[in-house]
Amino acid sequence: MNQKTLSIDEQIAQLIANLPSDRLLQQAKTPAQIEEGHKARQTQLLLAECWKSKWLVKDYYPVEEAVKRQEISQRKAELMYCCVNEYKARWELCQVAEKYVKKLHTEVQDTISVEHFAGASAHSSYKFVHQASLRQYPFQSAYDLFAETLKEDADGSFSVCLEPYYEVPMKKWRKVGKQYTALLDRSELDGTYPQLKKAEEQRLKGNLVWHKVGFSWIGMLQLACQIEVKNDPLLSKQLVAYNKSLCEALSLGVSASRNLHGWAWHKGELLCTDKAGGIYRRA
Repeated sequence: MNQKTLSIDEQIAQLIANLPSDRLLQQAKTPAQIEEGHKARQTQLLLAECWKSKWLVKDYYPVEEAVKRQEISQRKAELMYCCVNEYKARWELCQVAEKYVKKLHTEVQDTISVEHFAGASAHSSYKFVHQASLRQYPFQSAYDLFAETLKEDADGSFSVCLEPYYEVPMKKWRKVGKQYTALLDRSELDGTYPQLKKAEEQRLKGNLVWHKVGFSWIGMLQLACQIEVKNDPLLSKQLVAYNKSLCEALSLGVSASRNLHGWAWHKGELLCTDKAGGIYRRA
């Protein structure tokens, strides 16, 4: 069966299963990096099967079977279901919003001033708007945009192990998750986010490690939605559904990570903190 005869849901399952990208996995050189790549791909393969079980194959329970074989925990199974629910809501949002992402990108390339985006947290958005202006719009369809956001997720998570040094402070990640969940909970009935107070914005940037945050198409998607949602009822409906799925995934992720400590990658070696906190040791 070639790609043209596959349904969209089948194409998405294939995409999920083939992440992180082969080009990144091939860059893994140390045993720790290779193991990280293997674990990441195995997780994606099970996520793809989870996607199939929800929308393609009846009476198919791959995640439950993995729990029974003690390959994953019950909590990880719950996280996987939250993840594919968020993917589905994201895909449905992209179908409505891609034209607005393209419109926003065109406006940015035409050097519309950042004040144009004042209603959508201009100060937080400027960094990404500027970076967007430096590249051509690469997508031919809503699926292309959606696929790129999934690649950003999986490739971004794996690529940290390829950095000379990259620290993953779980305490800050949990704070970001809680703050973003609260932001989603406070969103308006049409899906728009509340305006952050200056102190809230600074706290969010601090926990995100702001200098490491770069341009992303999921960020561009969210910004375009915030700008256009009040003029499009269908966009509003899909944005509300997406916010709900993202909130559920973040809430569960924060809860599941409660007992996890931070870790870091240094020259291809995985370093973990001890329970006393702060000291990284080889895993």
